[in-house]
Amino acid sequence: MLGSAYSIGQSALAAYQAAVAVTGQNIANVGNPNYTRLTGRLEALYGGHAGVGIAPGLGVNLTGLSRHIDEAVEARLRQALGSRSGAELRYQTLSRVEGLYNELTETDLSTQLTNFFGSLGNLQTDPLETTARDLVLANADQVVQSLQRHRSGLLEHVVDLNTTVAQMTQRANGIVDEVAKLNELIVTTEARSPGGSAALRDRRDTLLRELGTMMDIQVREQRGGVVNVYVGSEPVVDFTRSRGFTTQVVNRDGLARLEVRFADNQGTVRIRDGRLGAVLQTRDEHIGGQLERLDGLARGLIYEVNRVHSSGQGLRGYTQLTGTYPVRNPSVPLNNAAAGLAFSVQSGTFLVHVRDQTTGSVTTTQVEIDLDGLRGNDTTLLGLAAALGSARQVGVGFTPDGRIDLQAQAGYELSFSEDTSGVLAALGLGTFFNGTNASTIAVNGTLKGDPRLLATSLDGAPGDGRNAGRLALLGERTSDLLGGVSIEQFHQSTVHGLGVTVAGALTSYEAADAVYSSLLAQREAVSGVSLDEEAINLAKFERSYQGAARFLSVLDSLSNEVLALVR
Repeated sequence: MLGSAYSIGQSALAAYQAAVAVTGQNIANVGNPNYTRLTGRLEALYGGHAGVGIAPGLGVNLTGLSRHIDEAVEARLRQALGSRSGAELRYQTLSRVEGLYNELTETDLSTQLTNFFGSLGNLQTDPLETTARDLVLANADQVVQSLQRHRSGLLEHVVDLNTTVAQMTQRANGIVDEVAKLNELIVTTEARSPGGSAALRDRRDTLLRELGTMMDIQVREQRGGVVNVYVGSEPVVDFTRSRGFTTQVVNRDGLARLEVRFADNQGTVRIRDGRLGAVLQTRDEHIGGQLERLDGLARGLIYEVNRVHSSGQGLRGYTQLTGTYPVRNPSVPLNNAAAGLAFSVQSGTFLVHVRDQTTGSVTTTQVEIDLDGLRGNDTTLLGLAAALGSARQVGVGFTPDGRIDLQAQAGYELSFSEDTSGVLAALGLGTFFNGTNASTIAVNGTLKGDPRLLATSLDGAPGDGRNAGRLALLGERTSDLLGGVSIEQFHQSTVHGLGVTVAGALTSYEAADAVYSSLLAQREAVSGVSLDEEAINLAKFERSYQGAARFLSVLDSLSNEVLALVR
């Protein structure tokens, strides 16, 4: 008669003891941001016999655990976390790049360019002043050092970002491998104990959130508690199989870039967001773009200054002059790609002046550069050498690497003027700068050795500073190599564009942070532990346990009464 009643009390004690344990687990994890609140599912047990033809039931049972989680919010939170993390890293990296330029100081590149062209203007007024010539060369050296320092700093950022890509890819590979293993473990655990995989699911969700900070992922839950993970449209975790991630070095635009690949087939992983996406975008687009513009600035500076300088004359001429730019094939026209010249050459003429150092008499020879492609006799390096050799007292030769070499006979010196073809600048004859970009730019060592060769004059007269005036105006004169803007404007637009990009990155980070904070609050409202709520549940289950114990105590008294009647 009392058997079913004892079952009711026994089941109640077990169920509420388990419910108290679940509440204790929630309270224990109140400070764990990766914990999902649990509640026990209490269900009435049917059956039992009360002896009067009714069956009130067999008590209560805790049939499983419910995780309070909104999968839609979790998916949006992963996405927002990735956007926030990516925006933060992008802003931090671009801020460091902006710091390289050190603008609005007395040592920034803008100031140094202004000082360089300004010192050329001062030299125009007094071309015989040795100190003024030295100052021009010193200011040019400062510009060169800043360009090289900026480029080295950008390359260091590329190396650092490549290291970051390697580290994050290694961690991402570990995550997807562990998620695949957790998939299998969750399936087997829930087959034995429904709801018993809550801690495993929390661990998997934590890993997926961490992976979401690195790249944009989509998570699709399947039957049995399994999740498949996709990057773009490509699966990376499929049930218990992980494709894994690895990296591969790719040389592009002269830079070694680390790219993320799938480990199983070396396919490219298309990452658009997250920290990895931000690293790849910042490295390839922003820093790569800064390197391109810095090299473009140096290239424009080299060519524009060299073209004007090579058409002028210094306080003395050259007794020996070797070009700084080699020609790969001396038998092809100078404007042919096979010639390999870094700067363009066009049809035109220039003058070669040979001066007798004893008498001061000057012999002038005009050299024509024909590159119209009409008669099939376009000027080659060999043809140019022959034309230069026609000037009296000038010997012409070549270096082993294809650079032209001019030698004035003893007692003579040579100089140039009125070059309308650009061939002197392209070959590096009588130039101010060497190199082709921010990495290789340098002040011509011949000028450093003898500042008198600094071409301040147009006609060779000692007091003529007109060519120095032309050089001084180059900072404000438009350049075709720089897209129709001046050297100073090009640099200013680079700095301004970078500043706008940094400001935009900060705005993006603030917006992404606001979205993430809102979604995090939504998640906490659903999945977070409230101590007040758990205290109420604890008191409720405690009273329920006490009631069940009292119920069993009453049953014990009734049993004793029945036994007494039997005796």
